[in-house]
Amino acid sequence: MITARLCAPAYELGEFAEPVTELPELLADPRVAAELTAPGAGFHTYHWSDAPVTELMAHAVRGTLAESGVPASEIDMVLLATDSLPGDRSAHRDVAELLEETGISRATAVTTGLMDCATAMVAVGTAASYVRDGTARQVLVVTGDLAAQATGGARIVAGGAAIASDAAASVLVSATASGLPVLGMAHHSDAGLHQAGAPQQQLLARVAAHRELFGRLAARRDGGGLDDVRTVLPSNFAGDVLELYLGDVRLGGDRLSRANVGRVAHCLGSDPLINLADRLAERKHAEPEDGTLVLFGAGVSHLAAVLLGAAPLPVRTEPGP
Repeated sequence: MITARLCAPAYELGEFAEPVTELPELLADPRVAAELTAPGAGFHTYHWSDAPVTELMAHAVRGTLAESGVPASEIDMVLLATDSLPGDRSAHRDVAELLEETGISRATAVTTGLMDCATAMVAVGTAASYVRDGTARQVLVVTGDLAAQATGGARIVAGGAAIASDAAASVLVSATASGLPVLGMAHHSDAGLHQAGAPQQQLLARVAAHRELFGRLAARRDGGGLDDVRTVLPSNFAGDVLELYLGDVRLGGDRLSRANVGRVAHCLGSDPLINLADRLAERKHAEPEDGTLVLFGAGVSHLAAVLLGAAPLPVRTEPGP
């Protein structure tokens, strides 16, 4: 079987950066403001854009193509993981322009959605399946959202656990380029997670959902478990919220990456890829690691995670698995 490799994550933040303390929503609610700006939560800056989401996507895609070394003309499929495209036929025009501007001339473009901030991780898992079974050799996953479209303009999101930013990210899932091997993917949905209920019931339901998701991800390894996970690169919720849910499944503490919560806020589905891009940039000249990494995206009623090998596989030049 062909090994799918995750290659060259890149991202583009909204062109304007503002302190979260200046958000009207926080100014109007001192209690929520205190919670989200406390050291345990960690929000400091959010980003916003007055450009269409496809413009942010184009910047990210160019970064991925340049870093991966795979020509745009060789991309077979583009999976667009977003809830921020127009809801009418103009979305077709916008996507066509995105492909034209980035030189992607022969790819089939498909949109995925309805899973909120878990959508991009499901798209990565889908791309890896296409590569492994030979349907495609080079699949580009592009995620991006603007709060104006994705959240109706709200900046306080995820039940008060995050502040939304505008951003886009992309990554190549490849049969041949140098990248991190995709070892498994799991997702979990529970419509009851977004239904009204007592706070304690909501907490217990979310704890149970995280246990289910990571139990499924561990099972993908034929009993190997997740003990060798070095880092979890998650959705950028408040740090104390992340620690609550991921600490319960023994993926918190030093293994949980929270460095970008303050710097970029919650870029919706793009968070795990943004966090991965920054991690790889920091380790560019470091020795290869053993073990695994987890990309984790959480939406209102959906969770998804992708398990990666921490050490990149080299460029594959010969046909074969």
